[in-house]
Amino acid sequence: MSKEFKEILEKSSKSIEKLQERVEDFAEDFSEEAAELWQDMKKSFASADEKLKSASRDLDTKSEEANLQAHLGAMEASEKLNDIKDSVEEFTQKVSSKAQTELDTVALRAHLAKMEAKNFWEDKGDTITKDFNQSKDKMQKLAIEATTEIKDYFEKLVKNLKS
Repeated sequence: MSKEFKEILEKSSKSIEKLQERVEDFAEDFSEEAAELWQDMKKSFASADEKLKSASRDLDTKSEEANLQAHLGAMEASEKLNDIKDSVEEFTQKVSSKAQTELDTVALRAHLAKMEAKNFWEDKGDTITKDFNQSKDKMQKLAIEATTEIKDYFEKLVKNLKS
């Protein structure tokens, strides 16, 4: 299961990077607000991507604690991205159609979603860690599902962006 999980972590990370590259192709046409939003989203993506990469590195160690941390990191990355998922999807749709007025509206929604994501982890992080420690096998399966969903989601967004 660790090999499969590591592969999914790496594919998820690559999907995030591909999406960032595609959106960057459109970035010069953004309004000032949309450009600021994109910078904020890039930070969120970088944070989630680093969690995925850290989880992958943790799997390389043989200790049980490191493996638990890897699965927890994947779940954190998934939750962070799920909290801003709708805003990111709407943003990428608007980018591909270059509807500037709507991008400005999306900017506000995405910013609010980002703030909600931060609050979620501040409030729920300890609970998730406790739940994780109580049910390792269940969490490993959930982590694989979550990282697979991340990979699939970003691959879908990349396909939806028109070059």
